[in-house]
Amino acid sequence: MILLLVPLAAVAVIVGINWGWQWVLAPLLGLALLRWLLGSLRALVTDAKHLEAQEATATPVGSDERTLFWCEECGTEVLLLIRGTARAPSHCGQRMHERTEILS
Repeated sequence: MILLLVPLAAVAVIVGINWGWQWVLAPLLGLALLRWLLGSLRALVTDAKHLEAQEATATPVGSDERTLFWCEECGTEVLLLIRGTARAPSHCGQRMHERTEILS
């Protein structure tokens, strides 16, 4: 692999000197963006795979309790009406905190 980089670097220097460095740097930037995009999509797919393993039974929350999720970072609150999974939602890059209030 290292042996392939030496001739490629020589060709890149020749192209950069003769026709301009944009012909060398633009494909490298495009490759970096493509790798970042594919890595991001892979992370989204692997993060969601555990949801398929769980049962897809959505149960309504009981009428005698009220469950809220709140974000410690910005203070956003979300009222839970139907519980799909036991996992808390994310907001501001962090898991939200669960607060259950018993209504009387």
